[in-house]
Order: sequence, then C-alpha cells, then structure tokens
Amino acid sequence: MTGTVEFREAMRQVASGVAIVTTLDGDQRYGITATSAASVSEEPPLISIGINKQSWICDALMRSGRFCINILGASQLDVARAFSTSPRETRFESGEWTSLTTGAPVLVQAPAVFDCELFQAIEVKTHFLVIGHIVTTRTEDNVAPLIYRDRKYVTVGEMQA
Repeated sequence: MTGTVEFREAMRQVASGVAIVTTLDGDQRYGITATSAASVSEEPPLISIGINKQSWICDALMRSGRFCINILGASQLDVARAFSTSPRETRFESGEWTSLTTGAPVLVQAPAVFDCELFQAIEVKTHFLVIGHIVTTRTEDNVAPLIYRDRKYVTVGEMQA
C-alpha cells in the first residue's frame, strides 16, 4: 500500500508546467505557484487547478469567484520562486502585472494566460479541485515553458540533457 512518503516520491518524477494562480478579492491581490493546471473541457472551455484548503489564496478565490492561471516561461523563474517563497505582501513585486476580463492579476509576457470565473469547486480531502470557466485567454508565441520536476525548476533543454 502506498503511503504519503511513497506518493510524494513518485509525484516528484512527474514533470509539470509551472503556473502562478492569482485572484483579486476587493483590492487585495493573492497569488501562489502551482503545478497542477489541467484542461477539463473544450466546450465549454474549462480548466482545473488544485488548491490546498489551508493556502492563503483559497478563501479569497472562493469569495471572489474569479482567478487567473498564468503559465510561466523559462525566463520567469524569479516569478515562480517569488510566489512560492517570498512574503505575501511582496510577491507581486516580481514580474509585470496587468488584468483582463475578470480583473484577476495577469502576468505580462506569460506564454499562456487563462482568465477564469469559478465554475465549480470540489472538496477532495485537503484540497479543492477548482474548475474555472475560461472567459479570456492570451498567448505569447515562441516562449519556452518553465517546468518543475524532482523539486527543481528546469527548461525543456535541461530535461533533454
């Protein structure tokens, strides 16, 4: 039977794109680094993200009902680190930010942006599987993705080496 330690060890081997999940609750911006964004449906356009119920963004996202998944490029490693380790009040000092339809913070020059309204939140033990209805997307061409694997941020080229 697989326990927590074995599960974590196995999941370390799964390469994932890196995203910054953001929301705006009132005039307060919230954001975290995440690696669990996944397509759910094309029609209607839905995307999912796993959010720990204890995360500082969780309550704000549920209250606001809007969020943005900002997929990071290889040159945005500093943003990934800032949103995973910096104090909450300084996270948005890293990167350049704007907004689209929902008002949730959008990272300028992110390879892909999914601006969403909350479609459904499914409670799954310690997390919510948050499903967003995508209302706006934006993409940047020719931007290599940032990838997270085995507790390290890497690029596609580094994975091939």
